[in-house]
Amino acid sequence: MFRRLMMMLMRRDPDPDCEQVQEMSSDFIDDELDGKAKQKIVAHMEWCAPCTAFINTLRATVGLLRSTPKEVPPADFKERLRESIRRERTS
Repeated sequence: MFRRLMMMLMRRDPDPDCEQVQEMSSDFIDDELDGKAKQKIVAHMEWCAPCTAFINTLRATVGLLRSTPKEVPPADFKERLRESIRRERTS
């Protein structure tokens, strides 16, 4: 992420393109970007409907995943999985 951010900021035209916005979208929704990078993405989203939709969809997806209950696998899960893999490899 840092390398992409530095490359974006060092360009003559420092405004991010759609590919850069999408690459940094997880950091954006997790609020892990510095203020300048965040402002650039917000400015890009003001005129780019596809990137706005992408980030809003990602934000909603992450929210749904975070809200799902955590499942605890059965105690013998690892053992059964390893055995299943061994059987697949030998057949």
